[in-house]
Amino acid sequence: MAKSIKETVADFGNLYDAMQRCANGVRWKKSVIRYLQNGLANTEKLREELLSGTYRIGPQVRFTVYEPKRREVIAMRFRDRQVHQSLLQKYLAKEISRHFIHDNAAGQKGKGPDFALRRIRAMLEKAYRMYGNNVYVYTYDIKSFFGSTRHDVAKAAIKKRVRDKWACQMVCNLIDSFDGDVGIGLGSDIAQYIELAVLDDLDHYVKEQLHVRFYARYMDDFVIITDGKENARVYREAIEHELGRIGLELHPKKCRVVPASRGFKWLGYRLRQTPTGKIIMTLDKKKIVHERRKLKRMVRLVKLGRLPKETPDHSLESWASHAAHGNNHRITHKMKEYYQGLWRDDNV
Repeated sequence: MAKSIKETVADFGNLYDAMQRCANGVRWKKSVIRYLQNGLANTEKLREELLSGTYRIGPQVRFTVYEPKRREVIAMRFRDRQVHQSLLQKYLAKEISRHFIHDNAAGQKGKGPDFALRRIRAMLEKAYRMYGNNVYVYTYDIKSFFGSTRHDVAKAAIKKRVRDKWACQMVCNLIDSFDGDVGIGLGSDIAQYIELAVLDDLDHYVKEQLHVRFYARYMDDFVIITDGKENARVYREAIEHELGRIGLELHPKKCRVVPASRGFKWLGYRLRQTPTGKIIMTLDKKKIVHERRKLKRMVRLVKLGRLPKETPDHSLESWASHAAHGNNHRITHKMKEYYQGLWRDDNV
């Protein structure tokens, strides 16, 4: 007899694997070390609580992060993340995303920023073949997306997409654990999927009702590529109306209409289409300045003996790998020269 979703999520092996995934990258934390030392007992206790229906989400921790920008994070306890990770991996991720459009690019297996950038480049190339040098890009951003999401809207989006009643209730309990009636906290593994589901109806509206051929979304950043700027007002008003129905609004300073030949920013890159249709993709200048400042700060800490040299080395490697997706060979070379110069500079 096949296991229920509840039994699958609460399976000891699945919970234990989820614990190991949650520990990746944070094994140095004292709280995680203590939890892992009694990992078998803690996992068994969780299994019993889930099966008996006595499991409850524990107190959350609030803090602020400043990279890549200032955000308020509501972190779940490790044991709660273990449960949510098992639920997400064994059922929820596939269940929620089964009706997503192909170009809903965030969070899902096999997708992410690199996928979104490849899709945008492919769309620009196709648009050039169709429209020549009359390709225009409409960029949109939602104001305070996570912080402005109403709980009733989030729960309605989940109930519409999750068929298993136990799993649906688990997600609704998570939504209710955030204070007030508005706001989904960053820091939960499931939170991103909740927000992806909240805007899924907008994706289908743009594709199926507005009949937009070239459209892609990465969380609250989305792009329309079309011929000319004649439809800009119609599209914006229609999107604002759809967002207004669920209590969200566009960011007035981040919605633009530009010819692809002039260039636009998308996920930390600036993309520009030449008169021959070639796509030039370079890093946003803010990202370059940010990395220079970050490396300078790290090198100073290394020289003070407060940080291992491997940390800035890995930071540069990661940045260079990210930059390699675009036309950034010269920029990367200059960054490496700058980094080497920091070690020779006694004033850092």
